[in-house]
Amino acid sequence: MDLATRLERPSAPNVINSNHYSIELEWEHVRIQDQARARNRRLFDETGAAYSGSLIYLHQREKKVGSIWENIYTGSALRCKIENLKPHTQYEFRIQCKSGLNGERSEWSPSLLAETTPEPMNGETIFKAIAAPGKEQLEKLINFLGEEHSLLEHPDKDGNLPLMHACAKLDISKVELLIKAGANINNYISSGKTALMVAASTGFSKACALLIENGANIYSVDQNGITILHHAIDSKNFDTVAVIIKQLNREQDEKIKDIEINRPVGTNKWTPLYRAVIHDCNKEMIELLLRNGANPECQDKSTFSTALQMAVIRGNLFTTQLLVTYGANPRSMSKVSGKTLQELASSTNKTDLINYVNSLPGAPRM
Repeated sequence: MDLATRLERPSAPNVINSNHYSIELEWEHVRIQDQARARNRRLFDETGAAYSGSLIYLHQREKKVGSIWENIYTGSALRCKIENLKPHTQYEFRIQCKSGLNGERSEWSPSLLAETTPEPMNGETIFKAIAAPGKEQLEKLINFLGEEHSLLEHPDKDGNLPLMHACAKLDISKVELLIKAGANINNYISSGKTALMVAASTGFSKACALLIENGANIYSVDQNGITILHHAIDSKNFDTVAVIIKQLNREQDEKIKDIEINRPVGTNKWTPLYRAVIHDCNKEMIELLLRNGANPECQDKSTFSTALQMAVIRGNLFTTQLLVTYGANPRSMSKVSGKTLQELASSTNKTDLINYVNSLPGAPRM
């Protein structure tokens, strides 16, 4: 269409209101501009109603490289509320007019730059930032909040703290950000759970090391009496257990170290070693525990089954060999079934295990 026959270019729309998820715009000037036109070129009649076919197009794009215009409204209204926008984000808007009487169109108006407000701070804000990909959103939030802000210790609906969430996400950069921002490393929830327990139980060895380096208490226990080392055993991750034991080895009091390495917990009084046997942990972890003072004669206090008997029952040859090497008694009989170690091995139908148990010096025979 010849530019000479175009409608006059409208001004940019105006912002009426905005919040963190919406922007409301108006373009009342379009009606005022229309009143100066010849009757056959107008969009609206004398009553202010739009002629059939008269339209106003509203385009939007995010203010960033590569974004494209998209049509978000077509009609004859003089205002529009755009919702479901990103918080704290800039958008550009422009309008174009079309006469319903002769089909003339205007050029696009100049662009309006408008911005949504930052998302209101509440208990969910920090958890959303932790859940978001990358560390940028959390970093921006912490910079906005400042150090040691109360939101760093605000629990979610289940009582878990932000630092626990970062450990559960296995995101070391976010754990580091929260620690630097002043999150209380040894804060705990009603269950007695700490961030170090979360990191240990998920096998997040890097977070365990970082938390310990910054003062995390490795002697804390939850409401069930479960220690950090027990939580690490549950992860079945060698590096995680190694980090905890390395810190225990720095203990000056050998009695305290021995207590932690062999602490019985729960109704069955499982030690870390017994827990590792039950979980079929690899031989490297079993040997790490034994090498650092775990008692090979530990047992389940409710059934009196020894770790060696349980290793045989579970058909684990390597664990059986390690326990015997470190002093477990192959002559003891099961107090539950009265069976010898040989009989327990025979019930597994694992030839290598049976042959090994039968080869043990002094092992009772059938």
